[in-house]
Amino acid sequence: MRFRLLGPLECVDVAGRWRPVTGPRQRVLLATLLLHANTPISVDTLADAVWDGAPPAGHAQTLRSHVMRLRRSLAPEDAVGLRTRAPGYVLAVTHHELDVHRFESLGQEAAGHFRAGAWTAVSDTAERALQLWRAQPLLDVPSQLLHENVVPRLEQLRLQLMEFRFDAELRLGRHHALVPQLQALVTVHPLHERFSAQLMLSLSRTGRRTEALAVYRSARRTLIDELGVEPGPEMARVHQCILSGDDPGLDRAA
Repeated sequence: MRFRLLGPLECVDVAGRWRPVTGPRQRVLLATLLLHANTPISVDTLADAVWDGAPPAGHAQTLRSHVMRLRRSLAPEDAVGLRTRAPGYVLAVTHHELDVHRFESLGQEAAGHFRAGAWTAVSDTAERALQLWRAQPLLDVPSQLLHENVVPRLEQLRLQLMEFRFDAELRLGRHHALVPQLQALVTVHPLHERFSAQLMLSLSRTGRRTEALAVYRSARRTLIDELGVEPGPEMARVHQCILSGDDPGLDRAA
């Protein structure tokens, strides 16, 4: 079975059939077990997740009922993988069955290629990882606890993978195609300096120097207004190089 958490929770069996997990508490339970796949989780930890830090009295028995319902929702071969094991429960999942595992693994692989300067491999690997991202992780999993503890880390990895891919594409000379993508990202992430620097470089290399300088002014104004800080060293260096007519390039720090 394939499990997907990078968006709404989805379960697909080996025949390609959807296995809906309709109960909200069962979705929280399954997501928690998947995020700790192959590791026994205590009843109390699971109860905290399922009831968002406020489990009811007698929660162990109620949790047992939710586990039984979850087993019925899963394909038979996967229901067997959901086992009772001290101090609570464990769900056995292979690496390729969970999109979060593949996403994180590809992120590590892309970082390794980046450090080695293997730009085509960086771009390809980062793109494979980003294609796994369908929407905000755990989108239909109603657990504030999980959203606070898990989603920021995954979103940060996604931003890093985007940085890797854009850096690689710039080093491969594909700056024309990056301009509209980076313009959209800078609108969504106006405080993310790396994207602004990458957009400035892309515009500069396509002969749009005036627009590149306008990106700097806009980003600087936003940083001052929102955070009370000036642009960091990288963006300042890119700006200065564009002013002097040099190709700024980008730092290689991963």
